[in-house]
Amino acid sequence: MTMEESGTLHVTQISERLRIPRPRMTQLIDRLVNLGMVKRQRNTRDRRTINVMLSTKGKAFLKKHRNMIRDSIKMTLSCLSTEELADLSSSLRKLRDIFSRLQ
Repeated sequence: MTMEESGTLHVTQISERLRIPRPRMTQLIDRLVNLGMVKRQRNTRDRRTINVMLSTKGKAFLKKHRNMIRDSIKMTLSCLSTEELADLSSSLRKLRDIFSRLQ
């Protein structure tokens, strides 16, 4: 689940998913806060815990760039045949399954 889907994530959850050491993740989040892309928010169930959420600016940035990336991928893959696209799709599913078992 992404931050966009969940609304908020704890720094530890983000660092584990991205496989970035927690102290480094904290530094990266500090930079994103300074850029206005994310906000820190106290956890309502445990006030000692700080969660991270996308800001309005971060959501807009993500939406804009997601579309650009999607369009670029479509253009890149447009030269593949239907059979090649099916093979690629199958291979990517296998990779996803392998990576999920490794976690």
